[in-house]
Amino acid sequence: MSAVDLPPGIGLLGTALGTFHAPRSARRRATISLVVVSVLLVITWYLVSRHPYRYHSSTQVVLPVAFALFSGLAFAVRSARVAITRDGVRWGWASLGFTQPTSRIACAHVFSDGIALEATRGSRWFLAARDWDRFDALVRQVRRAELPVKDHEGKAPIRQRLQSYGRFLDGLVVASALGALAVALWAA
Repeated sequence: MSAVDLPPGIGLLGTALGTFHAPRSARRRATISLVVVSVLLVITWYLVSRHPYRYHSSTQVVLPVAFALFSGLAFAVRSARVAITRDGVRWGWASLGFTQPTSRIACAHVFSDGIALEATRGSRWFLAARDWDRFDALVRQVRRAELPVKDHEGKAPIRQRLQSYGRFLDGLVVASALGALAVALWAA
């Protein structure tokens, strides 16, 4: 048995100052969509198996799988977390994540609708307010992590807002459920 004292910032995750989730309604919407699309996939496959040689059977088998993959992607993205640590900002899950280390963050631009993390090399990483619960606490934890912060009035520029996936992902979830229902009705 041994004890090792490691300095922060060498690739190991530090203690999170704050961990943030997607809004509860968005997580619920993604979960419901995944369940509905999965059930409709089974129903559609059952209906197609009764008459497998119809002209559009192959399309009716493949489309629900595509809708299930879209819903699964939305579920995975909505279950991810953002953790603010003194070592940087981490997006992901317990076993897989993407980290922007503090040493690579040149500035955290705070807007009324999000935070753009400007890297010393590369592009900005935008965390939209509508994609994360407790956005005011997220801003406080970024300041607490002693990242260089620059406040801006108003909304973020459109280049940063285009990185936000919230509305598109919610639309994709609803469209997947409706598409799976349409295919199930078509197969009936």
